Amino acid sequence: MRKRVLAFVPMGPPYAGPEVSNSLLLKECPYELKVINTSYQKSNADKGKLSLRGVYVWLSMLLKLILELIKFRADYFYYNLSATSLGALKDFIVISIARPFVGIIVAHMRGGHFRIFYDSANLLIKLLVRWYLVKCDRIIVQSEGLKSQFKGLVPDSRLIVVPNPAPDEMFSITPNISGENILFVGHLSKAKGWIDLLKVLPDIFREFPECKVIAVGSKIKDETNIKWVKNEDPDEVFNEYINQNGFTDRFEFYENIIGDKKIEVFKKASIFVLPSYSEGFSMAVLEAMALGLPIITTNVGALPEILHSENFIINPGDEESLREALRFLLKDPALRHRLSRINKQNAKRFSEERVREEFWKVFSK
Repeated sequence: MRKRVLAFVPMGPPYAGPEVSNSLLLKECPYELKVINTSYQKSNADKGKLSLRGVYVWLSMLLKLILELIKFRADYFYYNLSATSLGALKDFIVISIARPFVGIIVAHMRGGHFRIFYDSANLLIKLLVRWYLVKCDRIIVQSEGLKSQFKGLVPDSRLIVVPNPAPDEMFSITPNISGENILFVGHLSKAKGWIDLLKVLPDIFREFPECKVIAVGSKIKDETNIKWVKNEDPDEVFNEYINQNGFTDRFEFYENIIGDKKIEVFKKASIFVLPSYSEGFSMAVLEAMALGLPIITTNVGALPEILHSENFIINPGDEESLREALRFLLKDPALRHRLSRINKQNAKRFSEERVREEFWKVFSK
């Protein structure tokens, strides 16, 4: 009899890194698989926020989960962990419900700031976290370096490294490396470095008249996840640094694009920038690697482990280094082309097939 896997995870829409990665990992399964899609927000900006509708939908999902646990009789339960207080409460409830019905719980931590969240949490949240981590038989992290998030909380023997998969479709795209188009993919928020990018762009636009920005993501004004970074209103910063300097026409904005539309947009890109304050194993950076884009990002999460050192890896919040990295790449087409080849080759280590094989091995142990 084939093993049965019940997955209670977000699959989108709306789409962000976890939804894209879940969709790729669960696209093919060697076992009998049942998926309950926990995505219910109307946009990425709504994630992590309490609302009456959200509570009602989530309770409905819990009821569906209970019914499937009874009916499906899964051998394995697959679930994505959170790194917020509200998320920890949800994790406690879900894992408590699932534990009596399944043989093995496989949890997946996709972020890179779990330790920061845990250390700053109150005693009750810490107790809930410790309780449900004990109930998880295996916990997937996205790189060796990210195991340290669970030091003292989870034995190393229960931590298993599985990177994110690079979408096959990205490898077939030929980007506009000879151009001067900057691609940013992520929440348009302070935590993702969007504010820092806006502040350095006026100097870049003056020096490079053909330079444009392609921004793909949802605007986030109130950060619910990365609490230690001071919020700044993206609209106010855009008005001060972009509108008032007459650079509004240098931007293209997109949200939740998939399929052919996403490919069409990404083909225009020449450089990828994500000066984020926190990442696990960024799907956006991985897609940029598979595209063959030169990359500017920050030394957070798994990014220093996966990127070739010739890319520009700066400290979060370092606007001067961000400005200089953009100048360096925009001035040097030969470097852009060399990094394009390096990154596309490097991304092959994370092909869908290879990563999916590693992922399903976790369920065979």
